[in-house]
Amino acid sequence: MAQFAADKILDSLNSAILCLDQSLRVCYVNSTAEALFGASSSTLLGKDFDRLFSQVESSTITSNLSDFCPQAQALTEHEARLTLSNGQSIIADYSIYPLDDTQAEGIILVEIRPVDRQLQIAREEINQLHNQTSQQFARGMAHEIQNPLGGIRGAAQLLEKEITQPSMKEYTDVIISEVDRLQALIKNMLGPNAKTARKPVNILEILEHIRKLLLATDPDGFIIRRDYDPSIPELLADRDQLIQAFLNIAQNAVQALEKDGEITFRTRVVRQFTIGQNRHPLVMQVDIIDNGKGISNDLGNTIFLPMVTDKAQGSGLGLPIAQEIISRHGGLIRPESLTSGTMFSIFLPLGES
Repeated sequence: MAQFAADKILDSLNSAILCLDQSLRVCYVNSTAEALFGASSSTLLGKDFDRLFSQVESSTITSNLSDFCPQAQALTEHEARLTLSNGQSIIADYSIYPLDDTQAEGIILVEIRPVDRQLQIAREEINQLHNQTSQQFARGMAHEIQNPLGGIRGAAQLLEKEITQPSMKEYTDVIISEVDRLQALIKNMLGPNAKTARKPVNILEILEHIRKLLLATDPDGFIIRRDYDPSIPELLADRDQLIQAFLNIAQNAVQALEKDGEITFRTRVVRQFTIGQNRHPLVMQVDIIDNGKGISNDLGNTIFLPMVTDKAQGSGLGLPIAQEIISRHGGLIRPESLTSGTMFSIFLPLGES
């Protein structure tokens, strides 16, 4: 019972906690450490600690540990840059403690506290608030435009009945077709009107459905790789809305591809993840990665605003609609520019959301 309580306490911490044996191999990790290194405890246990970090870019934490002995005093470094084995670079405070306990002789405790994560959470919250405000404004404008468009279309239809010259009817045809085009654009701007109907859904089934849709349009134009975690539990969500959200993001990835285009669908489970003001014990992470031309520097943080796009034929509504759907499900979309291409990470709480 005491051990269970201790594990629960350690799992609830914002710090990543790892214990290392005398050979500097991992013998304990808490949930936050699993989230930090993007791996389960079964994968991390028994691993050499220095293998958790980049073998190309050195980190002070590994060099300090190699010189550390259990009889030494605790060591702390603030705002150190740590490069993980997956290439991700973070700013963190870390401490190294010898465990002064006869039952844990030679054990070293490492505590890592990412400081840039709090800044990222605050930034994401501000961006999401700005984007929601912009979307509400766009919807208000769309509602105001809808009624006049209906009047223009009706007037054009009445006028068409009175015209006897075929050449003149071409003008009313243009009016009606352009009104229809604008009405379709406004319908997309308003986003899905249906109430979110949540049922247990399998995220892998949804991604496979989207993969087939994309490949059907251009089977030889690009490839889609899959890197799935089959152990992800079902998600309580609206299947149709999630298909629309993920399809919008995936179609953006396709449009960004150039020669030898490649997209990767990747799924993972993340523990102790914060979305807005809520910390969730278990979160699903879906990454849609492309090796295309990347996000234009001119767009910056505006890519989720309605009508913002760098594509000649784009409406600029795909990402705002996707973000709204994911927000309805208590989730978050995080874009990241890579050395070659872009990664959109979608985080959705598992369980109650």
